[in-house]
Amino acid sequence: MVVIDEVAGQLLTFFIVLEVLRLRWIVLGFILFRFFDIVKPFPARRIEAMPGGLGVMGDDLIAGLYSTWVLAAVMEISRLV
Repeated sequence: MVVIDEVAGQLLTFFIVLEVLRLRWIVLGFILFRFFDIVKPFPARRIEAMPGGLGVMGDDLIAGLYSTWVLAAVMEISRLV
């Protein structure tokens, strides 16, 4: 069974960095997404509490945003080193 909120969050994680996806970045992006999906940093926990589909999708999209930011930063730092 496909869980569309998880798919949406994962797609958002990789949206910005699609041109340079290598296995190490895919693994790191997946780990980052799972971490932020479990921890639920602000405002993910508040959005999750909203009724209906907005709460279900919203927390995963926030996790995807955080994952994208961290993944892009790590990739940029690795280019500089």
